[in-house]
Parts: sequence; structure tokens; C-alpha cells
Amino acid sequence: MIKDKIVRVKLRKRYHEQKPMHYVGKVTGFSEEWVILHAKGLMLSRSQPNGVQIDAKPSAMMIPRDNIDSIRLLPDTFDINAIKITTEGQQIRMVVDGAQDALLGEMGEG
Repeated sequence: MIKDKIVRVKLRKRYHEQKPMHYVGKVTGFSEEWVILHAKGLMLSRSQPNGVQIDAKPSAMMIPRDNIDSIRLLPDTFDINAIKITTEGQQIRMVVDGAQDALLGEMGEG
């Protein structure tokens, strides 16, 4: 269904103080229990100038589906090696060329 698609996966927050976490990459496997990605992790962080800490290089991720809050399909042309972050008011967004930007969270959450 979403195998071989580029996605942004938003993980559930289990407690208020938990930092918002996302993965952006290509789905390499999908089952009733797991989503497997070749992806970079993105975590909101107050210590970063743009508000987001991004993994330096992609790696294999195996994410339990019950930990996933949402999955957003991104254009096939999205380059995970050139992720751009922008702010709009208090919102931190990932720039998606040719589509609506993806909301990552709000300033102060990280």
C-alpha cells in the first residue's frame, strides 16, 4: 500500500514533556504490526537554531504501528538529504516543494 513511498511519520507522544519525533524517508516494508523505513529522524529541540535536530544520514528504522500518530505521503521527488525547515508564527514546518508544508510542532515543545 505505501511500500516504496516517501513519507513523514509522526510518532505519538506518551507524556507531555516528551519531545515531538518524526521520521522522513522511504517505506521499505509494511505489515499489520510494523512500518520499516530508510529514514532520517527529526526531533524538536530548543538547542538548535531552526528548532529541529535532524539526523546526519538516513538509516533503517523499524517502527511499531501502535507508536505512530500519523503518516503523511510526500512527493516522490522529496529529497531526504536536503530537508528544509521554516517557521510560520509559532509553528515549525518542514518545507515540501509542490505541496503543503508539513507541520512538525510548535516552538517551545522541544
